[in-house]
Amino acid sequence: MQSTLLVGRVDERLSLDHFARMPRFHVRDTFEIPDRKLFVMAGSVVDGEVRAGMFVRVPRKSSLDMTARIHSVEFARRVGGGEDVCLCIQSEPELAEVLRGLDIGNETFEITKDGSV
Repeated sequence: MQSTLLVGRVDERLSLDHFARMPRFHVRDTFEIPDRKLFVMAGSVVDGEVRAGMFVRVPRKSSLDMTARIHSVEFARRVGGGEDVCLCIQSEPELAEVLRGLDIGNETFEITKDGSV
């Protein structure tokens, strides 16, 4: 039996980004800013880079996973010191109610570029 070794260039489309880990975000707490119609996930980036326009993948125990588009990334000071990164989700009352009902807190979520689950 004869083996063949192929040597060549790595396809440039398979950049290091292709092999990079999916960004992840740890949610410490959530709150709403009704005047701006925002549901806010406050916490810290665990892996990668998170930007506005990306999506938070929120696993739901009772049904399919859902994604929520990140409207903006902001910062908030905590009482007693420290700062949280805040993923702000544009939310109509129905979406805010669903997110509130999931009891998100002290969990880590994956972030995707295209909203795929």
